[in-house]
Amino acid sequence: MRVGCAHVTSDAILLFDFDGTVCLGDEPAYDYARRVAAVLHIEDERDLLAAHAAFCKGKPTTASTFDALDPYNAVRRLAADYGIEEEIRAEAYSAARAGMAAGKFLLRSPEGLRELIWSLPRGVETVLVSNAPLDGLDSILAQIKLEGLFDEVIGDADKPDGLGPVLDRLLDGRDPSSLLSIGDIPRNDLAPAVERGCATAYIDRFGRPWPEADASGASIDELYPFIHRWTAERVA
Repeated sequence: MRVGCAHVTSDAILLFDFDGTVCLGDEPAYDYARRVAAVLHIEDERDLLAAHAAFCKGKPTTASTFDALDPYNAVRRLAADYGIEEEIRAEAYSAARAGMAAGKFLLRSPEGLRELIWSLPRGVETVLVSNAPLDGLDSILAQIKLEGLFDEVIGDADKPDGLGPVLDRLLDGRDPSSLLSIGDIPRNDLAPAVERGCATAYIDRFGRPWPEADASGASIDELYPFIHRWTAERVA
């Protein structure tokens, strides 16, 4: 589940999500959708792909994708709509993830994120937590030029349920206000942190406000000033 250096003593912790937060690009999700849709008859295949593309463009056209969590979750929901077997969907997801690790898709990190992390004061620990398979994460981080920038990398995290134990271990009796969780899916990335009294920063890509967040922005770069202020207030 975990790679990176051992847990270190720090004044503050920045907890980053992966997909949609530090790793951008919808090509893997489109590939996932194509693999799932390929088992359908041509008309259904076309309709599923059209519905997925509409969601990714922020204009969902089906009830199931209206409140989908992200482009990957939209595929899962559409697969269920069309009665596609779970085994087929899971295989398609694994194949898309393997393609990411192999460098088959255009992926990028947010502009300025590398510089933000490098500029953090001493005493700030950076942790990456993802539901994506741990196998391949190091390769993807290298592709998007974020390798070596996180003190700890956690894959196969099983968020939201799995985030609670991660938070508890990282806090280890410290004031919860010493941790800021940053992500684009409130249920997965932020709600468990709020429950513990931690700070949260929400990337609201699809214009769905979440009032419990301490800060919100349409992209992570809009949150950089807040992150800088938050860390400065906690590190001497």
